[in-house]
Amino acid sequence: MNRRLPLVILSVAALVVLPSTAATATGGGHHGSGKPGYSAGYKPKPGKPTPAPQPTAAPGALCGGKRTGDVIPWNAYTCDQATGYFLYKKLDVRKAAGYWNSGPQHRVALHAVWAWPTANGSGRTEASRNLPRDAQTIPLELDATDAAAVCADREAYGLQVDLVGDGEAGRGLDVASLVPTVITPPHDGGFPVPNTLAFYGHYDVDDLVDLDVLCAPVVVPTPSASPTPPPSPTPSPTPTPTADVDDEPTVAPTPTPAPSPSETSEVLPAPAETPTPTATATATPTPSPTPTERAEVLAAVDDDDTLAATGTQAAFGLLAAIGAIAGGTALVLARRRHRTES
Repeated sequence: MNRRLPLVILSVAALVVLPSTAATATGGGHHGSGKPGYSAGYKPKPGKPTPAPQPTAAPGALCGGKRTGDVIPWNAYTCDQATGYFLYKKLDVRKAAGYWNSGPQHRVALHAVWAWPTANGSGRTEASRNLPRDAQTIPLELDATDAAAVCADREAYGLQVDLVGDGEAGRGLDVASLVPTVITPPHDGGFPVPNTLAFYGHYDVDDLVDLDVLCAPVVVPTPSASPTPPPSPTPSPTPTPTADVDDEPTVAPTPTPAPSPSETSEVLPAPAETPTPTATATATPTPSPTPTERAEVLAAVDDDDTLAATGTQAAFGLLAAIGAIAGGTALVLARRRHRTES
């Protein structure tokens, strides 16, 4: 038996085990790549010179490394973080989501922390060998366009989740800008800069989102028809009275105010509606003297003048009586007229 055979076997075993151990320490390669910290499709150029040592940076800028240029183990990394969610249509809808079953991807979310879309890791496929210790949970949300595409073919879509950092001490990269917007497997993994992809994993979208809710038709309530109010009646024009030329305006009689009784006024009762009597002056016949009376007169007065005077006086007395009666009648009529006007 050859004594050198055990030594050869030990040497071969060391060559196999050591690269695997180094890959585990750095978090693994991207989406099935066995090279730690590199994107799929990245191939180091043969004979590339080793970069010159960088000057020592402040401890905070080393992001968990010990000196500038050191590759930092991801579980010791302390600087900025970012996570990208990438939606894609699977090449074979019957198979699980994975980088090698992925069509072109586009970014649907960017978070400034390390995160997974669900706390349940059982649905994660084709993930990196190591996982972060304290990643957050941020659910997947799709806009209207992506939701419509997923609802059109519910089992056809997958999600790639990439957790990103600056894995070289003192390099000072803008971590958020390292997350690509599109990835085209299998040749463009989206991370050409080494030591930037920390962790990754894939999910079937129908395991992350309740598609019954997402794809439920939106019911827009039909507004009830408002009753049409009846049209407002058009007021008919009021006819303007046309004054007839021959018509005379009717003038209401102005009431005559009743005279206020004075202290000397005589308060008389209301006159009865009796016809006004027509006063007829009746001459009282003068009695003719008897022959005896005439004889006595003639005997007493012998003078003709005296006798004539006596006859004249009698006639004058008769006229005076008639005038008195007429005056009384006129006074009565005047009083009645006054009462009527009052």
